[in-house]
Amino acid sequence: MELAVFEELQAKVEQLIEQCIELREQNKKLTETLDLKDKEVEALHVKLEKFGKEKGLIREKVETILERLEGLIQTA
Repeated sequence: MELAVFEELQAKVEQLIEQCIELREQNKKLTETLDLKDKEVEALHVKLEKFGKEKGLIREKVETILERLEGLIQTA
C-alpha cells in the first residue's frame, strides 16, 4: 500500500515536470513572438516619424507656393 502512494506521487511529479517543460517552451515561443512584435512596432514608429517629417516638408512647400500665388495675385 505504501509503495502505491510513492508511485502515485512519482507520477504526479513526472506530470508536473512535463508541464513545466511545456510551459517553458511555450514561454520561449511567446517571448520570441513578443520580440518580433517589438521590432515591428519600432519599425512602424520610424516610418511614422519619417512620414511626419515629410508631411512637414510638404506643408512648408505648399505654404510657400500659396504665398507666391498670393503675391502674384496682389501684383496683378
